[in-house]
Amino acid sequence: MVLTMLNAITKVRVVSALLLFAIGGIAMASDVELRKAASWQWPVPQQLTTALTAYLDSNSGLAHPREQIESFWSQLPSDQTGPALLDHLLATLAMTDLRFDRILSELDRPSAGSPSAIAMDLNWLDGSWPEWVQSNVRLAIGRGLAHRHLYDEALQILSSIELRSVADPSTLLFYKAVCHHHLLQREDCIQTLTQLMERESELVSRYAVTARLMKSDIEPLKEDSLDEISRLMNDVQRRLDLGRSGKVVRDQEQQIVDKLDKMIDKIEEQLQQQQQQQQQQQQESDGKQKKGQGKPMDESRVAGGSGPGDVDQKSTGKRSGWGDLPPAQRHEALQNITKDLPSHYREVIEAYFKALATENPE
Repeated sequence: MVLTMLNAITKVRVVSALLLFAIGGIAMASDVELRKAASWQWPVPQQLTTALTAYLDSNSGLAHPREQIESFWSQLPSDQTGPALLDHLLATLAMTDLRFDRILSELDRPSAGSPSAIAMDLNWLDGSWPEWVQSNVRLAIGRGLAHRHLYDEALQILSSIELRSVADPSTLLFYKAVCHHHLLQREDCIQTLTQLMERESELVSRYAVTARLMKSDIEPLKEDSLDEISRLMNDVQRRLDLGRSGKVVRDQEQQIVDKLDKMIDKIEEQLQQQQQQQQQQQQESDGKQKKGQGKPMDESRVAGGSGPGDVDQKSTGKRSGWGDLPPAQRHEALQNITKDLPSHYREVIEAYFKALATENPE
């Protein structure tokens, strides 16, 4: 009896061990598949250390003693990833060359230095520097320009950087997505955010949360919608605040006008269709009422009336009768087109419609 119980217990333990091994194998396989699914990898700290050592060996004009630089670098936790790793590497590079230190210091002061001056400072950052040094410094500059709302310049720099060459690929992807989002580049933004979120559970919380918000915000964006027009207006205002009024701004302003005209034409067409339907319904109603009243006129009897049959011609102007619409319908149209826009844009559009209503017909 005892032997039977021992044999049963042994069998249970063996089955349990096999189940645990199988579950562990499945979990390990899932983890491997997850790593395979991601199109980008975190850098290996040891590889960074090796690259930094080779850079120090080849540089005889260090701004700080090598021992001090190596001591500062060694303070970084061995498993550190993300923006903290990038910032620590940049601070280390700033100790090797005063030009790095000056650029990074300017980027830390948003009100100091113009972006054009910073870009000019990069003329010396050429192929004589290791690729990873160039890439990480350019990443820092692109991030700094994005903080200053200079999304065009930031995106131009960030788009030239390879993910494999930076200490923090998540920062590169995040700020590229930020630029795409503000510049209304919907498809590029979604694609970059999707790539970033391949490692969502490993991202710092501010990147993960903001990335989800950006994606949910830009996915519903439709071309020629009020939402798109409002964002275009915001972007024009951003550029004007930066003192820019060149071709890009003029093209955007014309694009806004064209989209508004297109929307106006569509609303006018809908209102005219609504008017025609109302008139048709009224005529049908009047016809039914007349049919039910009195005796029809004899066919042999000539109907009275002495009107000449002429109809006054009415000019519709340039906007297909917008100024001729009843006030109530014009007010309703204004409410529909401006209800989702900020107050200052709403005033501009309402003024535009009022001008159409009062313009002289041609």
